[in-house]
Order: sequence, then C-alpha cells, then structure tokens
Amino acid sequence: MFSAISSWALVVARALQSYGCDSDDVFRKAGLDPAKLRDPNARYPVEAMQRLWKLAEDVSADPCFGLSAARYWHPTTFHALGYSWMASHSLRDALERMVRYLRIVTTAAQARLDDTGSVSKFALGASPEAARLLTTRNPEFGQSFSGIDAGLATLVQMCRGVYGEEFAPQRVMTTRERPSCAARMEAFYRCPVEYSAAENALLIDRDQLDQQLPTAHAELARTNDKVVAEYLAHLDRGDVEMQVRVKMVDALPSGELSEQSIADALHLSLRSLQRKLRESGMSYKELLDGTRRELARQYLDDSHYSINEVTYLLGFSEPSNFTRAFKRWYGKSPTAYRAERI
Repeated sequence: MFSAISSWALVVARALQSYGCDSDDVFRKAGLDPAKLRDPNARYPVEAMQRLWKLAEDVSADPCFGLSAARYWHPTTFHALGYSWMASHSLRDALERMVRYLRIVTTAAQARLDDTGSVSKFALGASPEAARLLTTRNPEFGQSFSGIDAGLATLVQMCRGVYGEEFAPQRVMTTRERPSCAARMEAFYRCPVEYSAAENALLIDRDQLDQQLPTAHAELARTNDKVVAEYLAHLDRGDVEMQVRVKMVDALPSGELSEQSIADALHLSLRSLQRKLRESGMSYKELLDGTRRELARQYLDDSHYSINEVTYLLGFSEPSNFTRAFKRWYGKSPTAYRAERI
C-alpha cells in the first residue's frame, strides 16, 4: 500500500483552518483519522490523501489551495529529512537528499535531478504504479492538482529558507492547464510558469544550485540522514537494500564490512542476503561503493575531518585507496574537492 507521512497532511489541516474550514470534518470525509496528525510517525494511505487534497480544494473554493498549504511547511513536516535539508551544503545537496529519501514523505512519488547546460531540472510526480492505482481507485478525484502544486511550492519555500528569500527558479513546469489563479502562481514562483507541460518540475540555475549555503552543517546533515535511513529501513522492512545501507554506515569505521558480517547483523544467512540482493537488482559490492560515495562527500564537506580521518571513517585501509576511489566517483582528488567546497 502506498502511504504518506501524516505530517504532510498537517499542512493541509492548517491551511484549511486558515480558510475557516472544519479540517477534522474534511479529513473524515476523505476517510482519514485526524487524531493521527498528533503522531509524527503515523502514515496515511495515498488514495485517501488524494481525496483529501481534492476535498480541501473544493471546500476552500481555491484552485491554488496547494500554494496556501505550502506556507505551513516546517522542517518537522518531513521528519528528519527536513533537518538534513536545512543543514545541506548546497541546494544540489539538498535536492539530491530529497530524491534519495522522498519515500519518507510518500511512497507514491518519484523525483529526479538532471543537469542540462546551465540549468538543472528537479522533476516530481507519481510513480507509474501509484498513478495507475489512484486512477483506478479514485477516478473522480483525478483532476485535483493541489497535491503536486503543494509539493513544488513547498520545495521553493524550502529553497528560500536556506538560500535566501531572493531564490526563484528560472521556470516552473506543471501538467495542469492554466488555472484562474495563474497570476497568483507566477507571483509566488517569481518566474514564468509553463502550463500543460509534459511533467511537473522546477528549472534552477546551476550556479544557484552549487553555491555553499549559509546554513550548511555537515555533521547535522549526516546525523539526520541516519535517522531518515533508519526510519525507511523500518518502513520498508522488506527492502533489504535500505537495511543493508543502514548496517554498512554503522560498520564502516570499524572496517568490519564483509558480506558475512552484514548478513549476521541482519540475522540472515549469507546465502539469503545474496538472494535478496539479487532479487532487488543490486550487488553487495555496488551497495558498498554507493554508500561510501555518498558519505565521502558529506565528510569532506565537514572541515573538522582530515583526509586521513575520512579514509578510516569510510572503512578504507589506506588514504591512497580512498583517493583512487574518490577520483573514480568524482573525477578529482579528495584534496581538490575539499578546496573547491570549503
């Protein structure tokens, strides 16, 4: 079952209240228990969330209800991901976190960040499987764009929160037709909005994307990433890839990174772990390499760690081994990377 974290629904409740609407009544009509809003770990079925967005748009009589909801975003809206976002080194770092950990917000969505020339595109939308499910189960609720409007608008609010109020995308793309509130949308984004587009996306200048943020704090970002990963490992108990990543992060500094040691930590036989990884289309070696690659950049963004300390935190036996791996990942040495970032 696809689900969304209840704190994402809380922005809907608060926006409804700002219109003078009875949010509890709207939640119940959507098939949601409003009491779960007080539980930060609760999750709601996505099909009920789709009904909630449409009902909220209807009772507020606002075709741009999603923009109003975005005003009520808070770092806790996205659990620990909100705090790792706030501590990210750059907007690119923050958006890559959103791509990587979007499932904490909703398991029905997918996102990607692509670079094209001087512009980067952050695209957001329902996964094909979720789209088919929602069309089948909620055909009468398929015309509400408030949920995706809120998603894009919240991302812009989040970017302004760390980059500065002057942040604006170069362009916004939305699959909805031009609404009656188009002028309000364009005023909020402070850029052209392309309607009836092929996808929902923010186009951002790459220079903005790669600037170091004044709120950057590598240790806080890394600590909250671990909280997010542990949450997702619990949420996706059948997702062996996430579970292995969590155990790898714990084991890296000790160097106890054999496939057998990770299998033992997960209370699995080695053969069972290998089979589960094959079924997920991932090998142990690929997971280890990807985990090290992700953490390497985070450690190097933190000036408190020397290159030698990063080497051992990542489970490499020698700095030369780390340097070779880092050049393979990023095309430059750890020393050159750090000189550019700090």
